[in-house]
Amino acid sequence: MSTPLRQAALALLILVSSACSTAGAGSASSGRKPIAGNPIENAKERNTVFERPLVFKELWGYLMKGEEKELTGTEPLTDICYFGVPITPKGVLAAVPAPPVLPGALRARARLHIVITELSNPALAHFCLNPSLPYRKRLAGDIVRAAENFDGVQIDFESVPADDAKYFHDFLGELKKGLPASKTLSVAVPARRKSVSDAYDYRAIAGIADRVIIMAYDQHWSASGPGPVSSVIWLKEILEFAKTRVSGGKLVAGLPLYGRAWQDRTLARALRNHHIDELIESKKLSPSYNPEKGCHFEYEEKVRVSVFYDDIESTRMKLKLCRDKNIEAAAFWRLGQGSRGLWRHIQVPNERTSPDTARSQDDREEQL
Repeated sequence: MSTPLRQAALALLILVSSACSTAGAGSASSGRKPIAGNPIENAKERNTVFERPLVFKELWGYLMKGEEKELTGTEPLTDICYFGVPITPKGVLAAVPAPPVLPGALRARARLHIVITELSNPALAHFCLNPSLPYRKRLAGDIVRAAENFDGVQIDFESVPADDAKYFHDFLGELKKGLPASKTLSVAVPARRKSVSDAYDYRAIAGIADRVIIMAYDQHWSASGPGPVSSVIWLKEILEFAKTRVSGGKLVAGLPLYGRAWQDRTLARALRNHHIDELIESKKLSPSYNPEKGCHFEYEEKVRVSVFYDDIESTRMKLKLCRDKNIEAAAFWRLGQGSRGLWRHIQVPNERTSPDTARSQDDREEQL
């Protein structure tokens, strides 16, 4: 090939290479932005964006009895709350399970806490906490014995009447005294953004317990209208309030790993006969009858379902908010409900990224 032709070909090759390089750079830069059209692909892409792991002194996770298989042993957890042992209608503990056998590195690292629950019976809570009744002392003894094979015990009493606040706090004090010094007493409390006249006074409970877990979830719940389970703005207000009442070393921010779905109509309901007649007429139905089932018909109904949830990136935003507020402990309700990919975004002090892993992460970060 002659020299002029060779020079022309070389110039064309450089031009084409430059154009391809520019197109690739455009694709890479837009890779951080949501892709319009497919929300599933959006979520996948958001979750691939790498950021260095957030470091917490403590990471707590709730493990439901019977769901031990949800653990792989690689989770960066320091504490596992084994859920749970309810109080029976007689004011005594139900059967206390043996501690779960933890897999992998968790066996040597994670502390185990047995969770004692009373979730929805204010009358039972009153009778168990009232010092003038015989149940309280016996229940405290039951809980101390339940903690013998665990590193700690957590009290999750969610229906204590406001009038029984002093009974509750005194009960926690008695329980703390009865537990060996080596056992951790933690208390789960509902989310609050301001002072409320109820039994869950953050400052009073923090003065007794070793850890206070703020259950910062169910901003919207099954019986409310649709909405986030725990929005970042709502969480920020909760953490700011909690920090004024609970010292940093005792405060644990409880975060959800679950979502909720609401439908715009509830179809399972009792019907008056004239409503049934209206349905038959409006939908042009032909009811059937037999002696076993009685009268019966079926029809289809469209239902709009609204789903609120957190993906890895939005959970990471909440974790980052905790660290920005100098909160060094977080808890997750509950293990097995979230994405296992979340764990690579969190570390605890006794975990260190290997040089090879760190190098590959740095390379990936540079590519992004």
